Amino acid sequence: MKVAFLVALVLFPLGALHAADTAYSALRVLGKRDGQEVLNHVTELRGHDGTPQPAVWKIVLDDPRARGGVREVEVQHGKIVGERTPTSHGVSSSMNFNQLNLDSEGAFTIANQEAQKGNVPFDHVDYRLRAGTGGGAPVWQLDLLDGQNGHVGSVDIAADSGSVLRKDFDRNRPVQDDHAYLDDNHNPPPPPYQASRGDTDEGYSHSGEPFKSVPDFFHRLGKRFERRGHEMQNFFTGKNVHDGVEDR
Repeated sequence: MKVAFLVALVLFPLGALHAADTAYSALRVLGKRDGQEVLNHVTELRGHDGTPQPAVWKIVLDDPRARGGVREVEVQHGKIVGERTPTSHGVSSSMNFNQLNLDSEGAFTIANQEAQKGNVPFDHVDYRLRAGTGGGAPVWQLDLLDGQNGHVGSVDIAADSGSVLRKDFDRNRPVQDDHAYLDDNHNPPPPPYQASRGDTDEGYSHSGEPFKSVPDFFHRLGKRFERRGHEMQNFFTGKNVHDGVEDR
């Protein structure tokens, strides 16, 4: 029972991947509740640990009626799940959504393409959408993170045109143990098992290689959770399990 619970806990995020909101859908939730005019007061959107979309979007609003002049609204799975008025928060310029042509899905695609060019692997993303300087178009800032290695790069993207404004990759990052869970050659199954199943990873990238596509991103993330579950199961049972097949 304990093992089953722990494995389910490790694999749970895989089921949540497809239910996450994009930035556009989070803004629609707020506009539907408070009216479209409220979107003229949005100063920032933030989302953490996106795989590739974050589970929760935080929308920051300029609100003179709120204490501190700012209101923060959290959106998850199409619903507003939290709201607060912080006492201190730097008030930024409101964004012009007439210049917002790039949703968070598109921003991820562009950042992933840049990471491929730089040969920089990552497994989750922090998002920030803010107003451009001098009244310019909103800007997406994506911070790319890779397991226990932490921050490996960032990409700034113009939200009106999709142009890359800035990119910065850390090519001297240390290799940590978490890479092992994305490495399809880590603890490979024994030859008979490998021969009977065949190469189910054909066409996908391996650890240390750039992602080939969004499905490739999900594939490697799934492998990471899968291997964590197997190693936890092996630890508690003393058995050697590969992808649900027990070695005897």
